[in-house]
Amino acid sequence: MDINILIWSFLIIFMLHNFEEIIMIESWFNKKYPEIREHIPSFAVKELEKTKNTTAVQFSIVVCLLSIVAAAIVLVTVITDQYFLFIGLNIVFALNIFTHPLQSILLKCYVPGLWTTLLLIIPYNIIVYMQFYPQGVLNLTTGVYSLFVIIPFIPVFLLSHWVAKKLAFYLER
Repeated sequence: MDINILIWSFLIIFMLHNFEEIIMIESWFNKKYPEIREHIPSFAVKELEKTKNTTAVQFSIVVCLLSIVAAAIVLVTVITDQYFLFIGLNIVFALNIFTHPLQSILLKCYVPGLWTTLLLIIPYNIIVYMQFYPQGVLNLTTGVYSLFVIIPFIPVFLLSHWVAKKLAFYLER
């Protein structure tokens, strides 16, 4: 399989996963959060309280901004063959492999994003790493260079949430 097809496919998997979250976020928080709140550790409750009023509009803005960044990274990767860019982006996204199933197990309920994690993200990552490894793309250098994507992605992620909160305020009036 062509590596560039796998890289471009990332955007499809990314969007399908985020569509599941966008569609489910408000109703899940309204229905499930009050039921499961007492099962959540206190440090996590503090964080969830900050985000429990996140609307689908606000989350959609975050997804839009992150999609622009992801598409730019994918485009640059395909044009330049600098695969560490994609590997870094994919590592950040692949954290969903652990977060959604773990949240679901700990909370003993469905969490938004679980189904696409199990049915799309995990199989996609297995295929990506099975294709990349034999071609020599996965090595220590690529891993170290991928930090140049992973580390800056953290403030980009936080900034996207801040922008979304401000912009959603005006859009939802």
